[in-house]
Order: sequence, then C-alpha cells, then structure tokens
Amino acid sequence: MTTTDTAPDDTETSAQRYRIGDRDTSGRYPVTVDGQPGGDIHRFHGEWYARPHGHTEESRHDDRKKAAAHLVGLVDSGVIDPAAAPSEIPADETQGIVPWLSPRMKPTRRNILNAGIALGRIAELAWLPQDKDGNTTGYPGSDNWWDLKCQLDGKVIPRWWSHLRGRNGDNTPRPVYRHKGCIPFEDQAAKVAALVGEPPTGCPCREVAHPTTPDDVDQLLKRAERARKADDVDTLRPLLTQLLGPCPASSARAESMKTFLPKPKN
Repeated sequence: MTTTDTAPDDTETSAQRYRIGDRDTSGRYPVTVDGQPGGDIHRFHGEWYARPHGHTEESRHDDRKKAAAHLVGLVDSGVIDPAAAPSEIPADETQGIVPWLSPRMKPTRRNILNAGIALGRIAELAWLPQDKDGNTTGYPGSDNWWDLKCQLDGKVIPRWWSHLRGRNGDNTPRPVYRHKGCIPFEDQAAKVAALVGEPPTGCPCREVAHPTTPDDVDQLLKRAERARKADDVDTLRPLLTQLLGPCPASSARAESMKTFLPKPKN
C-alpha cells in the first residue's frame, strides 16, 4: 500500500545521517541510517517512494533526498527497528498478469498499447526485456528504469524507454553508442541488422496468434478491457499474451498499435 505518510524530517540534517546505496535489480536503492538498515527508496513516474526497513507500506515524496530523510525520521520516532528482518517485496510487485508488462502498470488500453509499441521497437534495436538472472522484465513506463539485455554483447543495462524511442519525431535512440563497453560503434549497425533481419509482416507463431493489423489489435484490446473491468484474470492473461508476447512480427504489431494513440497536436 502506498501512502503519503509524513514523519518529521529535516532534510539537510538528515542527509548527514543516511547513505543511499547502489540500485538493485528491482530498481530500489537501499538506505542506511547511522550505519544501520533504514529501508529503501525508488523512483516511479517522476515521484520517489520510501519503504521502511521491516515494513511493506510505502510513502510518496517529491525527490530522493526527502524520501531518504523520511526514513531517518521513522528511525528516530521508533517506527523502524534496524534489528528487524528485511522488508519483503509483496508478490504483486514481482508477479504481474504477464511478464511483459510491469505489475505496477495496470493493463489498461493505453498501457497495453505503449508496452506493445516499446517491445516492438526494442526488438528492432536488438535489445531483450531481460534482467541479469534471465527473467523477463515488463514494460515499466517511459520514465522508469527498464533492465534490458543488449544482444550485441550480452550485457544487461538499465535504460529508459523515453531515451530509446527518440524524441520530436526523430527515432534515433539516445545515446547513439548504446552503452559503455559495447562493441565498437562503427560495428553496431551492421550487427543489429544481421541479428534482426527483415521482420515479417504477419505472425508466424504456431501456438499463439499475435495480431499484426489494426482490426485484430482493436478486437483484442476491446476484449482485454472487458476482462480487466470484470477482474477476469484467466481471460485477460491469454489476451495480453497475444498483444504483448514475443513474436517475430512484433514490429508490424507495434505499427498497428500506433494507429490507436492520440494524434500529436501541431
């Protein structure tokens, strides 16, 4: 559960007492207070969230400093016991309806479209939605870390989809050199082309029929929306698999999905 809890904190004074560690594979940063476990913080859709050590509830804050300082206040007020067992991430944070959509992203029509477009594009760029343990990582939104595996050298790199998709009509990803330590820049385009090849325009999959035309996408989206509103997960799961699951024709599917997005204003 997320709250806007406001334990007393003095951001400047608290900064001398907390330390923010390195981001883990789930996108969270561990925080110590006076050298003892204080909890963790993470960013999602432009806001920061603090989760106290030994607790599962979160509080929302304007920036990372205020989120970390909030944990200091909770230590001082006795809410956090540094000797308690670590917080356990609730199951719904790690297990979504399907692996290609972050469990924090509701399977709404707009989120499904954005996810399908993103998944199609990263396939064209020779990235895989995969973490260091080989698990599929779901689309987390445009401005959140997304662990992706570079197919050129096998490294897993946290990226923002907003950087990969380009901007202002220019589809060139940023940075153009992919990531630090990748193969030489002058060899990248040829290797991507060799890996990706010419994507088919129709789904060749045998077990699942993925949509590649606007009409097929529209029908599945309507069925998925009805299932979501009815809280019918058993019906929704295979529909999301058709709309988001890996397919050699994911580029064609993504292009069809783009036709349902609002037209940009001039």
